[in-house]
Amino acid sequence: MSKSGEMRFPMYLGGEWVSGDGESREVRNPATGEKIGTIPLGGAAEVDRAVRTAGAVAPGLARMTAFERAELCGRLADAVAARREELARTLSAEHGKPLHSEALGEVDACVGAFRESGEQIKWMTSRVIPMRDPTKRAFALRRPRGVYGVITPWNFPLGVACIYYLGPGLAAGNALVWVPPPSTSAVASELMACVEAAELPRGAINLVIGEGAVVGDALVTHPGTNAVGFTGSTGTGHKVATRAAGKPLLLELGGNGPSIVLEDADVEAAASAVAGGSFANAGQICTSTERIIAHEAVADELAERLVGLASGVRLGDPLDAATTMGPVHTADGARKIVEQVEEARSMGAAVLAGGGTLAGMPTGQFVQPTVVDRVAPESRLNKDETFGPVAPIVRFSELSQLPSLVASSPYGLSGAIFSRDTERAFALAEEMPCGIVNINEASSYWEPQTPAGGASGSLSGVGRSGGTWSIEEMSEVRTVVLNAVERPGLG
Repeated sequence: MSKSGEMRFPMYLGGEWVSGDGESREVRNPATGEKIGTIPLGGAAEVDRAVRTAGAVAPGLARMTAFERAELCGRLADAVAARREELARTLSAEHGKPLHSEALGEVDACVGAFRESGEQIKWMTSRVIPMRDPTKRAFALRRPRGVYGVITPWNFPLGVACIYYLGPGLAAGNALVWVPPPSTSAVASELMACVEAAELPRGAINLVIGEGAVVGDALVTHPGTNAVGFTGSTGTGHKVATRAAGKPLLLELGGNGPSIVLEDADVEAAASAVAGGSFANAGQICTSTERIIAHEAVADELAERLVGLASGVRLGDPLDAATTMGPVHTADGARKIVEQVEEARSMGAAVLAGGGTLAGMPTGQFVQPTVVDRVAPESRLNKDETFGPVAPIVRFSELSQLPSLVASSPYGLSGAIFSRDTERAFALAEEMPCGIVNINEASSYWEPQTPAGGASGSLSGVGRSGGTWSIEEMSEVRTVVLNAVERPGLG
């Protein structure tokens, strides 16, 4: 906080708080429009300082034992837990997600991520490889990559950063340079207070705040950045991949996988799962239930139940304990959602619930929970990543239609199948081009010890995140061959 009383959220470079001498940006609450404080906008100089500092500490982290790094993760988990309420309130105010039903849970997930990463690294073993030459011994050792550049999205400002990258990356022995989106950099800055309290080695985790096109680009192209992790839109992800060419990449990009409701599904259970997948976090989840492909035999009942569930969503003040859904994060996002719903309506779809923003609210970002039936496969609501609280239903009557309907959107991150015939559902799941396929569960269901990532050939990224999968992605195998010429034996 400055002497004027205004909240300032600085960068954290090499264990030091840095506000920089350049421009700053206001942080505003998407629910009220009120100013929360200001963030500095760093540039290439701050990135260079962070990368160089990380490069200096990286060898020491790599030399630590797995148990020593696990202790660092444990201390960081304790520090986050001690600031649970403070972090959650900033997260709710800056992002717009409800404090009680979502923000506190996201902070708890961060605590779990650091604790679990610390435990997982202790049990990840190296391998001894059999050799044809009896005098040789070969070892495959898992080693950190070094300086890992991380760029994260705004939908889960703390959760994605900690679960996908910071926890596993620290456990693996990397030094990290983190660039969050400007619109959720205040809570990222507050997380660095936890890093400071945990007394990590200076430079182990660094925070650079700024516009992605400036600091993100400087980070991925910096010669001292050894590897890059990015979660965000497909368009930006492709730019990151191009600019970071030649470096190891972990990319989780856009999602719009299908949720298929077959004619023998438990419709009540399917509707409940679909509604949760569509409306949680105001639909701003990469694995959200963004398109539903329902059989004609159950589509009417499914639509009716979804309308009822939408009516039970409490859209309002994120700080109110009764609120279950807050505003979408950006005004541009709200406009895009409404535009896509209107386009679907113009193409013959029926808007059964919602469809616009809630009148009388402090901002125009309170998008209503929306149910749209008879959506045309060629509409953007089906093909694109809407990233909002919309449950669009595309109908089919024959199984032979499914392949073309599934392929009508190029994303392959997460999907779902609802059917009482689990054998048939499992067979379909094996063929569905998604990194995750949940059976009789929402497409958004995920536990952090399971792998998440896009299917090959889709626009949803490369690599796998979650638990030991993240640790493996954020480390590399080093083969060491020993020429053991002498084999003395025991007798």
